[in-house]
Amino acid sequence: MSYKIRKLRESKDLKQKHVADELNITESAYSKIERGITDPSIGRLSQIARILGVTVSYFFQDAATASEVKESGPHYGFASDIETLNTAVSQLKREVASLKKQIASIANHDKKTKK
Repeated sequence: MSYKIRKLRESKDLKQKHVADELNITESAYSKIERGITDPSIGRLSQIARILGVTVSYFFQDAATASEVKESGPHYGFASDIETLNTAVSQLKREVASLKKQIASIANHDKKTKK
């Protein structure tokens, strides 16, 4: 995914600094995403997709399909589209579960400190 993000950004003739500024993060933090050191959250990936003018599913497409950057909206109903969507939804579910655990942990900590 990081390779696709970098290649797409370069194809749009955008600098890392520009994308980082749009994301409201440092250029160093964005560089880590492009180098695969940091995996972007689904929310961050959605922002990157918006900035680069593609759908989130673009980053999950196989190499043959990914070489085509489509300007029009996605065409739904094909098995590959459904698989891509399922992959994105699964990733989102994992992230939501992780966030729920973090919130529960913070809430438990707050209860303990109030006593």
